[in-house]
Amino acid sequence: MNSKKIQTLAAALLTFLLLIYVGYQVYLSNHKGIVTETAMYGTVSDTLQARGFAIRDERVITDTYNGVLTYRVADGTRVSQGGVIADIFASENDAAAQGKIDRIDREIANLQVLSKPADFFAANPSMISTQIYSAIGQIFSETRNNNFSEISSLKENLQTVLNRKQLITGEESSEDYLLRIQLLEEEKEQLSLAAGQTINSITAPAAGYFISSTDGFENVVDVSHIREITPKTVRDLLGRERGTGLGSSVGKICSDFNWYLVCVFSEENIWRFEDVEEVSLDIPLASTETIPATVVAKNRDSETGDTAVVFECSYMDSDIASVRNETVQVNVHTYSGVLVSERALRFSDVTYTEYDEEGNPVEKVAENVKGVYVQNGRQLEFVQVFTDKTVNGYAICKTELSDEEQEALVTEATIQLYDNVVVEGTDLYDGKPVQ
Repeated sequence: MNSKKIQTLAAALLTFLLLIYVGYQVYLSNHKGIVTETAMYGTVSDTLQARGFAIRDERVITDTYNGVLTYRVADGTRVSQGGVIADIFASENDAAAQGKIDRIDREIANLQVLSKPADFFAANPSMISTQIYSAIGQIFSETRNNNFSEISSLKENLQTVLNRKQLITGEESSEDYLLRIQLLEEEKEQLSLAAGQTINSITAPAAGYFISSTDGFENVVDVSHIREITPKTVRDLLGRERGTGLGSSVGKICSDFNWYLVCVFSEENIWRFEDVEEVSLDIPLASTETIPATVVAKNRDSETGDTAVVFECSYMDSDIASVRNETVQVNVHTYSGVLVSERALRFSDVTYTEYDEEGNPVEKVAENVKGVYVQNGRQLEFVQVFTDKTVNGYAICKTELSDEEQEALVTEATIQLYDNVVVEGTDLYDGKPVQ
């Protein structure tokens, strides 16, 4: 066989192998195995992220004093006008001694309850155990949230329930507590003789929330005009460097129990607030709490298209009291329903049957029906879905249909909880057999 025939035969063989490879790839692309996900019920939130600036009606307390200042109330605590918020002592030793006396007074009050005759033995020991675990859980929770100001009082609560269990189980008696009270009274008397009394006190100039720190941003915006704030003003506030505080102050009072958070949203996102009045706010770097809020103003800049949104809040704690310029997650809407991956949504023509006035069947075709393919046994079934919203890649589908939606249904049923929904696959059609 000459070389020319060999070259021709090799070329033909190479062409044949190439055709087989191409055909195999085409087959794979058209017969790719399906991938399904189980339809589950869930709740998702339509969330926007922005920088927020907190505005409060703040009154700085600038009382001058000589001595050592100790606070009586924690940040975020409601105080009444004229209520004592801090005491002043002549020295650190006096302040420390008074702090210990206060703790002794609280312990004595707890022990006096335990020492009084009562039917403690009729108490439910399992209930006491639940109270112990609850007290420990609260301490862990506050520690994780870096809220160490509450640890002392929570520790005292834990000690009280532990003492109560000792009494119930008979490991201690009321006489033991009477002896402990006597020893504490003697310790208190010695401390009182050695420690000096307060030389002055600082009171709240108005009712409101107390905050022990200042940042220099107090009253940069008149709260009475907060609803007219513009996007430019909000951006100017957000662009300022964090304040250093007022060295001569001892704190401030937020005299209005309501406070405000202002953010700027672009034109492409502001539509999400249409007809929205109630939202919730998450400030991840400042607080673990979800804060309910009301949208009280939306002011648009016609030149830039940006809108300043004003949220009114009333919830307050020690963490939120320190919020000023933080990243905020705004939960605009919350939706509940059967969650289906957006990848599963398909549009298909559906042939269905109606009956005329004489009861005769009439076949009709509904075009571009939105639905999904579900695996029903060993074949696929196309079911129509009704969904108003897609959030975070999931369509929220209804399982309970209104009368109008029921009339528009052209498949035998709509999607149901725990259906195996096809999210990947090719050449899908109603009744297709699957392995």
